[in-house]
Amino acid sequence: MTTNRLSLLSRWRAALCVLAGLTVGLSSASALAADEVKLLKAVSTVGTRYGQTWQDVTYFVVVKNLAYEKQVAIHDKQPDGTWTDLAASYAGDAGAGLELWKVTRQYQSWGTTPQPTRDLEFVAKFTVNGQTYWDNNGGANYHLGRADGPLLPRANVLVGTSYWQPTGDVDIGIDVKNLSYSKNVTVVYSTDGWATSHQVAATFTSGYSVGYSYVSSPNAQGVERWQARIPAGTGTPAYYVRYEVNGQTYWDSNFGYNYPPIYPPL
Repeated sequence: MTTNRLSLLSRWRAALCVLAGLTVGLSSASALAADEVKLLKAVSTVGTRYGQTWQDVTYFVVVKNLAYEKQVAIHDKQPDGTWTDLAASYAGDAGAGLELWKVTRQYQSWGTTPQPTRDLEFVAKFTVNGQTYWDNNGGANYHLGRADGPLLPRANVLVGTSYWQPTGDVDIGIDVKNLSYSKNVTVVYSTDGWATSHQVAATFTSGYSVGYSYVSSPNAQGVERWQARIPAGTGTPAYYVRYEVNGQTYWDSNFGYNYPPIYPPL
């Protein structure tokens, strides 16, 4: 009886030591982010051509500019169950002391079997001043199907793409969360430095192509694609997007800088 009690006590002491070590490690070097790091958007598509299959993945992460030296990454679960860091690169100023960072990956098959496309599980990671912050989706991690297209964990509207056409028109693809069937999506633009402005309505599309990939709309993440076109005119257009739904208005103004004709950043 005494031996059993001592054995049980030893096990509890060992467990408490392990927990104490984990707690100290979390508080001294690692923490769940408040607003230090946030996943803004992730996109995954699967392309096929000439019998080949590949997967293109892009992540956008917003971090606080707490110091010049920093490391931003996507902590990504591998097919064998291990985890690895995908290093991000600086993509631009996100306003209000924030920065935008970007990760891109392409997983090619070139005829291998099985094809290396996969559903994704990941979190955002930010290391600065000896501290590591995590955005792990409230402990659930982020999940994105291999051919889902965009995931918008926080924003209700984000520009996906915009390109010059040979005619001089600018075609804009807009991703919006499907918050209600009835909604209005509008592009507001100017070609004279906002001395005057104009509006063009966007229209819903049930699916769209990205290179040799196809994405359904709405997708499995509840994101719809809307399309708008700024007609050709004098001057280079700058624009932002207004999304009206359920009596609310949401904006995407590229962190207050408005969008250029060509997006996303390379």
